[in-house]
Amino acid sequence: MVSAEDILRVLVAREWQAEIVEQSSVPALIHTSPHGLMKCVDGRPSDLSGMDGPKSLGGVYAIATNRGVTDVGGLKNIVMEVKSKGYIPSVHGDEHAHPAPMGCGFFKLWSQGKLGGIPPPKFGAEEGKAAVIEAGGVYECLRGSHEEKVVYINLVPGTTLAPDGDDQAFVVDAWVAGKFNLDVPRYLTAAASTVEQLGGPRIAKIITPATPLTPEDVVGVLKGRGWEAEIANQSEVPKLIPTSEKGLLKCVDGRPSDLSAMDGPKSLGGVYAIATNRGVTSLEGLKAIVQEVKNMRHIPSCHGDEHAHPAPMGCGFFKLWSQGKLDGIPPPNFDSEQGKAAIIEAGGVYEQLKGKHKEKIVYINFVPNTTIAPDGKDQAFVVDAWITAKFNLDVPKYLIAAASTVEQLGGPLKAKLIVPSSEGLAVSTAKPAANCGGTCTIS
Repeated sequence: MVSAEDILRVLVAREWQAEIVEQSSVPALIHTSPHGLMKCVDGRPSDLSGMDGPKSLGGVYAIATNRGVTDVGGLKNIVMEVKSKGYIPSVHGDEHAHPAPMGCGFFKLWSQGKLGGIPPPKFGAEEGKAAVIEAGGVYECLRGSHEEKVVYINLVPGTTLAPDGDDQAFVVDAWVAGKFNLDVPRYLTAAASTVEQLGGPRIAKIITPATPLTPEDVVGVLKGRGWEAEIANQSEVPKLIPTSEKGLLKCVDGRPSDLSAMDGPKSLGGVYAIATNRGVTSLEGLKAIVQEVKNMRHIPSCHGDEHAHPAPMGCGFFKLWSQGKLDGIPPPNFDSEQGKAAIIEAGGVYEQLKGKHKEKIVYINFVPNTTIAPDGKDQAFVVDAWITAKFNLDVPKYLIAAASTVEQLGGPLKAKLIVPSSEGLAVSTAKPAANCGGTCTIS
């Protein structure tokens, strides 16, 4: 295991200034998206958009160097792999180099055999660029001069920092080592060596996931807000059922629906839960979330009811969001009917809920891949909190939004937290990667 503390010790031994910081202290940290480029750690501004993808050494070259891939055919295979993982593969150059693709300092060092223990490629910068584009990747041209002041080594899965031309930084999303089964020490050593050889700042901030919450913590917070709250083992909740791929990712609302498929996970406003948590306010961003939910094998949805005008405003969560009443969450740049239309256009569904709210309790469910189906005769709000891990959501932000929504809508301030049987009760605040999260496993 390579921990944040191990990385710190190695950097200090290389005469770096380094510190460990928790993700909550780095407000610039954002969630990655399927529209984001897997691009170089370089902090200069780009001629492309899609800066919310993971940052790696030289883009796709990071994977090639780590695995000892030196031929064009192997490089093309890596491009296809990156695409299959849901990212846009890329390499870059800049406006100063000749040829332009040699503007990637990492590729330059690699091609010159200056990365210890890593064999140089059997192709030049322009051949590499052409191969990446031919296999379905993209090429970006970076502008200006290097003015990076710090190196961020990010261990929080599914997050990154976007380049800021006015406040440049190298961003090494180390969690990608787990996603692509890379040799973690080799990867981080290559990163440090690259910064050193290119004359970059030997100042590092190692970003670690937030301290996990426990159900006991959640109970304490709820009681502090004036709620009644208790923890229950899943065996004590007979209504708990497994989710299915035919189930809707639907609102926590306890009223009966005009649709079936109630065995999907329950979230705040359906797909709006993900949008609000990530700060997505555009229709295009909403459509991308719908596609992401489909890729995760759930049916994306939103809802309205038979009382509201227009009907989609029958979702109380959306109403609060649109009115800017969810603290720290910017309201959407679209209305309820536009949101409904965008979700349907992207392949989701719309459901109409019937009757009035008569919820008596709020279930906060931490048992993965389970839910509680709505029961019109015994209504309850059902918050399947385990989806925060599945969609890389900010857990405290999500649960606070849930509590605030119930409070503002006049719901019951009574909660039952459902926990897995005979398992630890820690609730991770970030999705663990395959081999790299708060710690990195050497494959």
